[in-house]
Amino acid sequence: MTEPRRSVSGLNRVSTGSPGTPGARPVTGDLSALRAKNRASTPPPPVAAPPVAPVAEPAEKKQTNKPVTVYISQEVYTRARLTYKATSSAERDRNWSQFVEKAIAGEIERRELRHNAGDPFDGVDTPLSPGRPLAD
Repeated sequence: MTEPRRSVSGLNRVSTGSPGTPGARPVTGDLSALRAKNRASTPPPPVAAPPVAPVAEPAEKKQTNKPVTVYISQEVYTRARLTYKATSSAERDRNWSQFVEKAIAGEIERRELRHNAGDPFDGVDTPLSPGRPLAD
């Protein structure tokens, strides 16, 4: 059985037919004003922009966190993970990073109390030497 050839109306047709004819488009009006030579020579006056209120700066900048890579023994790592999983809800840790940060902050406070009368240590913050020590 042979099907008749079908064509899509409106495609690849010139829109010159009269209104009501398939493929014809209605005329939108006089388009001669679109030509540069037919436009007015003086541009319309600019519209004044509404005044912009100054943007208030936030009271505090959001703290940026520093990614850190450390090497610890498997035993300490396992104990830390188990402790975090068991107590994160009770201690209200947002995530593992906050747990680790609290642990480091606790050790910092302990050392400041023991070795520096509770005051922060002074000095210039220079990068630590990379890598592990040669002898463990």
